[in-house]
Amino acid sequence: MTSEYSISYENDFPFVLYAATETSTTARTPVISRTNYEHCTVEFIRSGAGFLEIDGHSFHVKQNGIYFLTPGSTHSYWPDRDDPWYKLFFVVDGELMRFLLKAYKLDSVYHIPDCPELKKYFEEMFTVNYNSRTSNQQAALIFHQFAEEASRILYGLPSKLPEEVESLKLCLDDSVEKTFHLEEFALARNVSEAHLIRMFHAAFKVTPYDYLMSRKMESARRLLLYSTLSVKEIAARLAFSDPYYFSNYFKRRNGLSPRSFRARYLNRRED
Repeated sequence: MTSEYSISYENDFPFVLYAATETSTTARTPVISRTNYEHCTVEFIRSGAGFLEIDGHSFHVKQNGIYFLTPGSTHSYWPDRDDPWYKLFFVVDGELMRFLLKAYKLDSVYHIPDCPELKKYFEEMFTVNYNSRTSNQQAALIFHQFAEEASRILYGLPSKLPEEVESLKLCLDDSVEKTFHLEEFALARNVSEAHLIRMFHAAFKVTPYDYLMSRKMESARRLLLYSTLSVKEIAARLAFSDPYYFSNYFKRRNGLSPRSFRARYLNRRED
């Protein structure tokens, strides 16, 4: 049974969240078929399994996998009669949605198997406040983060990393809104900072510091584009103790100050 959902429109913002919900199925749930699909639906299989046929491709989608019902597609999908799926999903549309799918090379992707780390973005979509004036901006931010991580799963990581490098990367990814001290990380694992820097650079071609700052700048750009937080609030959220240092660093990395970056985007929207 599918729960009720709301539809949220916000002026001419180029991203719309139509639905974010979950649904259960049974062995008797019928096949759903569509042609020239209008929106984009992304579904996460929390349990069970099912089948997807889309634009000449066929997939058996299992627990912790996701699938995309892309704009313009012809598709059919149905639960595995022996193990019906339980799904989390969201439905989105808009120019920004199409741009992000293309930018992260997901526009021709139909299925990503075994990606439990993406479940959190579906759960975050459920928390969007439909009564807020910025609900579509909130959803766009979550979708951007989802597309970025989905692309990393498909294209961005070596198949096998040394254990200390994988552990360091996970810690850095978890420190986008926190402070991080490499010295403490190295001490806890009884290795030298120099060794960690060397190994991390060999895997990712950047130092741990540069990697973390790049992730912080990615988050800063998203927050400037999709949130109403002030520059000072964004700096604090990203664990910069000095908002002036944040602004100067942002300008060095992006060529514009945070305020100018946000203003340029807003001016383009008005045009």
